[in-house]
Order: sequence, then structure tokens, then C-alpha cells
Amino acid sequence: MKNFLQRFFRGNAPRAARSALWAGTLLAVVSACSYSLGNRGELPFSTIEIAPIVNEADLPQAQATLAREIADALNREPKLSTVIDRGDAELEIVISDYRRSISSTASRDSVLASTQNLTLVLKCSLLNKRTGKYYFRNRSISVSTEVYTGQAPGLGEPQSFPVLSREAARKVRDLVTNVW
Repeated sequence: MKNFLQRFFRGNAPRAARSALWAGTLLAVVSACSYSLGNRGELPFSTIEIAPIVNEADLPQAQATLAREIADALNREPKLSTVIDRGDAELEIVISDYRRSISSTASRDSVLASTQNLTLVLKCSLLNKRTGKYYFRNRSISVSTEVYTGQAPGLGEPQSFPVLSREAARKVRDLVTNVW
């Protein structure tokens, strides 16, 4: 066995076989450790209320879409359930900013924006309803997407808000559940 291993590691074995052996050894070492993927921490609350979302940005009717996406994201978390009232914690969200910026212009017309970058900024706070103290306050979440507007600027913006909402909801869920 000793001679086999010496020949194997001196280069007599094909490169793929050596790589597979090293990968197997690494996998065995990592699996022997107590590390596991995911968050095993216990949340200090099991139910959460989502307070009405405050809209301080120039984004009409965004609260309903955003609230639905956040509730869906939180309800997919097995350690947590959303409730209408009497939750252990309350999530407060403020839409603090919504920006449109020109990413590129049409080659024939430098005024016409053919691609816009849309950015949604939220401020999130999580209140412990039992003690009245905040777990965290005014944490900022920012999500962006690019929209191709083509010949009609502003046309792609309404279709892109659900994309921004889903990404923001995922970040809010991570903020609420991964702190612990």
C-alpha cells in the first residue's frame, strides 16, 4: 500500500485521479466538522406583524405590492409566521427613496434614455412587542435593477417594480431571520 501511495503522489497517476482523491479527502475533513449550512439560531420571536408600510418616496401605490411580497417571503421561513395583530415582534418599513438614473442613451439621440437604473431604498425596524425595545432600528436595504426603455422612456418601469419588490422582500426576510 505504501508503494502504491508513493507512486500515486509522484505523478504516475493521472491528474484527474489525484484531483478526485484530494477532493474526497477535503470532503471527508469538512464533513467531519460540525459546520452545517443555513441558520440554526433560534429566533426570540415566533410571530411577526407587518406594520403598514410608510411611503416617503415618489412611488404611488407601492405599499401593497411590497407588503404582499414581504409577507410571502416571511411566511416561507419555517421558524416564523406572520399575524395581523398580537405578534411577538412588529416589522416597520419605510420606503425612504426611489431613484431613476440614466444608464445609457440611444446612439442616435443623446437625450433619449434607453436604459434606466431603478433603485429602491427601505428603512427597516424590528420592535419587540413584549418589551417595547427595538431589536434593530432604521436598517437600510437597497435594491436595484436595470430597465430597458427603448423608444418609450418610463414604459418598463411599472413592470420592473415587482422585481424590485421580490428582491427587497428577500433582503428584509434575511435581515429579520439571520440576525440571530
